[in-house]
Amino acid sequence: MTKPQSSRARRKKRNTDASGQALGYALQYTRLTHMLLEAAPEAFCSLECLDDIAEESPRDGLRLVQSKSALTANPVADRAKSLWKTFSNWLDLLSSADYQTEHTIFEIYVSRPVDGPIVRAFHDATTIDAASAAIAAARLALWGPAPDFALRESLSPEIATYVNRVLALDESRVSLIIRNFRLVCGSGSPSADLEDLIRTHPVRPSKVRDIADYICGVVKRRVDELLEKALPAVISRDEIHTIYSSFCRKVDSDTVLTSFAKHPTRDEAMRNLPEMFVRQLDLIGLDFEDKLEAINDFLMACADRTEWAIRGDVDESSFDDLNDKLRRTWKNRRSTLSILHQALPLDRQGELLYRNCLEEKAPLQAKDTPAHFIPGCLHRLADDLFIGWHPSYESLLKVKRAA
Repeated sequence: MTKPQSSRARRKKRNTDASGQALGYALQYTRLTHMLLEAAPEAFCSLECLDDIAEESPRDGLRLVQSKSALTANPVADRAKSLWKTFSNWLDLLSSADYQTEHTIFEIYVSRPVDGPIVRAFHDATTIDAASAAIAAARLALWGPAPDFALRESLSPEIATYVNRVLALDESRVSLIIRNFRLVCGSGSPSADLEDLIRTHPVRPSKVRDIADYICGVVKRRVDELLEKALPAVISRDEIHTIYSSFCRKVDSDTVLTSFAKHPTRDEAMRNLPEMFVRQLDLIGLDFEDKLEAINDFLMACADRTEWAIRGDVDESSFDDLNDKLRRTWKNRRSTLSILHQALPLDRQGELLYRNCLEEKAPLQAKDTPAHFIPGCLHRLADDLFIGWHPSYESLLKVKRAA
């Protein structure tokens, strides 16, 4: 009796079998997005309408694209079924519709670098004579010399129907396609290729991935909305460029820093209750919820400082400049408030100073910051005891200063 496979083994096999197909579908959305960003004004791009992907442009004419994911096998090898089936399908397409072949580009896009003698000859043929020579060379390689064509019978049944149809057809018809054919290969990662394209635009490198994620989502959503209504998935290049440009301006603005910090959980906040900056808040009698809010601001500001430095959004020296400014602000307000409110109890004076300082709107590198950031930076300074809220915080916390 055969031992049944474990569920893990079945999942592994099923996922391996399906990964190529899933990648193929996902690739089409990413390639469609790439083409929309490269297309000329007034162009339209489509998914699964005229071909896998297509571009119709008043300036550049029609471009039909067959996309191949190619995880392992070479989809444009001399005896690859996908290569010959593609050309056979294009011949069907041209015979069933009124296409102007002269102004149509026939493209095979493969997500990683691949090549083959026949497809390279087809790609390099830019005239009718060169296309005819490339077809003759393909016929010799796959059928053998005329007139016997002895190799023809040895073709694999999987490709024979497509190869024989293309090579036996009127050469003048096939040559029109070959002359306008091109092979385009990606780097192996369509997503990385899209990001490389975005990097050629005037956006900061740290924003490229966010922009790519956003515009891919927009394109997929547009396609899904059209398909759900049983409409052709045809998208305007101009519409996508408007959305793309607006989002680039938003996320790459020179006046706003975007927060990447996640809001801490209550358990994470509770673990920080013993910290020095929280003890400073105890001295001025703040309630529990105020202390939790302070902890959240502190943790999120620390996270943003790290992320902005890693991304290159902020030079690290700017944080030192900000700290100096906040310390000067604290010192001046402390002196002013101690004069104006010397009759108040010390803890009330401290709370007044604290809440006054939290209103500070100091920019960072001339950019606005999220609401939690300046309070969080103040708590960071308080944690290091560079500033304090209670007028006697140093003695109460037994701060020892170097002579």
